[in-house]
Amino acid sequence: MAEIKTILQKCYDEHRNTLTEYESKLVLKEIGIPITRQELVDANEAAVLTAAKKIGYPVVAKLMVEDISHKSDVGAVKLNIKNETDLKAAVKELMAIKTQSKAPKISVQEMAKAPITEIIIGMTTDAQFGPALMFGIGGILVELMKDVSFRIAPITKFDAEEMIHDIKGFPLLDGFRGKKKANIQKIVDTLMAISKFVLDYPEVDQMDLNPVFTYEDGVLAVDARIILKTHA
Repeated sequence: MAEIKTILQKCYDEHRNTLTEYESKLVLKEIGIPITRQELVDANEAAVLTAAKKIGYPVVAKLMVEDISHKSDVGAVKLNIKNETDLKAAVKELMAIKTQSKAPKISVQEMAKAPITEIIIGMTTDAQFGPALMFGIGGILVELMKDVSFRIAPITKFDAEEMIHDIKGFPLLDGFRGKKKANIQKIVDTLMAISKFVLDYPEVDQMDLNPVFTYEDGVLAVDARIILKTHA
């Protein structure tokens, strides 16, 4: 797809190998994975307020700079902003964060509704076998639980279903204690889309979609990061 090629080339042209969250989610949208609505604007109050009005409250505001990848660790993510007054305060806090970036941006995004559960979908490049997909329970629990499954790409629909059922946390997706059931087919579709994407674009080295929110009617990628191989 021309749009994806343009995004990846821009990254290389700027001597980066890590796409911003905004860029990563544009790629996901191109391959058919639902993302939160987002607007990327200059880091100034007027632009951010205009973007929020376009998306509709409540919103999320995230500082987008090249030298901060783990945004939550430094307070660069402001959640559930419900009105202009709170947004103005959030913008001041974001702009006070120390960064080497000469052109900081702010991504204004819709505040997604609470999910049934959060999952992580990832990809890493194995030196021997090539691209390997990962699936597990996501969000802040991923490092604690380490409940993940792996398959080498390309995967089949059967492989994707096995990955989902293999994790210990599968009951969380399947109506645990009377909760609603996540749409397993949409998760399968997402895994299949990632499998195809990493084979179509061998320059991709790693992917991290965390969290992906699950619902009865589908999935929603809330945060994402794509890392490219070092340009030859």
